[in-house]
Amino acid sequence: MATRHEVELVPGTEIMGEDGREKKALIPHPSSDRHDPLNWSTAWKLTAMASQWIFTWISVTGALSIAPMFPLLGQEFHLTNNQLSMLTGITVITLGFANFIIVPLSNIFGRRTISLIFSVLIMLTCIWEALATSHRSLLAARAMNGLVCATSESIPVQMIADVFFLHERGLWTGVYFTGYFMGAFLGPVMSGNIAGRHGWQSFFWLETGLSAFAIFLIALTFPETKYHRNNGTKTVTPPSSIHPSSGAVAVEGQNDLEKAITSSRPTDSEESSLAAPPVGRGAPSRQQYMPFQKPDPRWKKFIVRDIWTPIKVFFNPIVFWAGLMLAGPADLVLFFNITESVVLAAPPYLFTPQQVGYTNFAFAVGALIGLATAGPYSDWTAARATRKNKGIREAEMRLPALWFYMVITMLSLILGGLAYQRVWAWPHIIVWGYGFAGLSVTTVPTIAIAYAIDCYKPISGEIMVVATVCKNFIAFSYSYWVFDLAHSSPNGWITPAMVIFACTVGPAVFALPLYFGLGKKIRRWTKDSDLHRMEELI
Repeated sequence: MATRHEVELVPGTEIMGEDGREKKALIPHPSSDRHDPLNWSTAWKLTAMASQWIFTWISVTGALSIAPMFPLLGQEFHLTNNQLSMLTGITVITLGFANFIIVPLSNIFGRRTISLIFSVLIMLTCIWEALATSHRSLLAARAMNGLVCATSESIPVQMIADVFFLHERGLWTGVYFTGYFMGAFLGPVMSGNIAGRHGWQSFFWLETGLSAFAIFLIALTFPETKYHRNNGTKTVTPPSSIHPSSGAVAVEGQNDLEKAITSSRPTDSEESSLAAPPVGRGAPSRQQYMPFQKPDPRWKKFIVRDIWTPIKVFFNPIVFWAGLMLAGPADLVLFFNITESVVLAAPPYLFTPQQVGYTNFAFAVGALIGLATAGPYSDWTAARATRKNKGIREAEMRLPALWFYMVITMLSLILGGLAYQRVWAWPHIIVWGYGFAGLSVTTVPTIAIAYAIDCYKPISGEIMVVATVCKNFIAFSYSYWVFDLAHSSPNGWITPAMVIFACTVGPAVFALPLYFGLGKKIRRWTKDSDLHRMEELI
């Protein structure tokens, strides 16, 4: 390990303060404009966050909650299990790839405009789903619903980058994930009860009403958060070393990112003549509440950047690995989601749609336990390693926290698959399968994505796009082969469970070489990449 007097400072390596905490700089550097979203008061920032959180919950509830209605839909349209699962699969695939369209649109026309337009489109697709009279019509409506609900997987992440500083984004990204997964977990409880009592169309009419509410919510409480600040650059040369007697660090090979950050700050002589940014005292302007914003004249750059950058980032080993680590647990939940009605509505369980819906509480309970523990546990793990490393924190120091949660993930697949195949009592399915899966999906991705963002902070949005595409593409494939494999294999449900086990646990093995040196080597190889300067364009 490097000593505190000599350390190679590459992105993802941090010098901690005397109190054991990282010294937080205001990055991006806010402008002097009180309407700059970085300068908004806490109340305004929380209002924007709450608006997108509720919008995300409503969108995900409608898109990913129809599994308990499968028996009713199958009876209505005479559908096979594969056709039923495709109603979820087609939504999942359009959810993922629509972000290649939504991200540049929101950068060109603004977050508020695109949120308003797409919330209207979400309401229209919900009406289409409620009025569908054939399988083809419902399938097309589901595809369009996924296409427009994809705003829930991109704009909230962009909004977080717009209004919060780099050191705050991890917390609020976790809050966003809470809304997303609570929609996916509690939505089936709603759909199962409403469909069982009033028919499957009633759930889509409820979603129509919720979508209409989302339109008014965004119009009233979500101002435009995209803001182009041109801070200019100063010619300040960073010192190459500081004497150890001062308690600081001699930095070798300081990279362009640190130089760019240093050069964007005013010098000591300038600070007295420049007003301090009004951080925490600003508010949105009337213009930021207009329904339509002037299109950004740099639209060509955004089209190229927002389409090409995720493709480029996809081939970065750390980002690709983080995407797979999100995909595995998320698609584990999808496996149980698309099979719950088929298994639990059949003998010997004979669950009604309402009862199938209630089983999704297990996902929610597991998810809440995971959300309460993953962040503090990974932070404690990294802090402990930092103290042992004499105050130098490496991004990889949070990776050991993965192993406990990966054991939970493996138990979910093994015990859930055995419970399905050997027809164990239903509490075993609910607790070991569904509950452990909910715990996995809010812990493993949180740690892996946080690690990738630690390594490449300026492209947190692109990291989420790559992770979402990985998750949704793999999930779409499940709707094709899960039921056929279970029915054709002599081992039944154990076979697809073990295939998913390999897809989920396999990528986790690569955390070992990342932790034992490969991770920092990759960060060193890419320290001069323009990925570290992507945020300057916005």
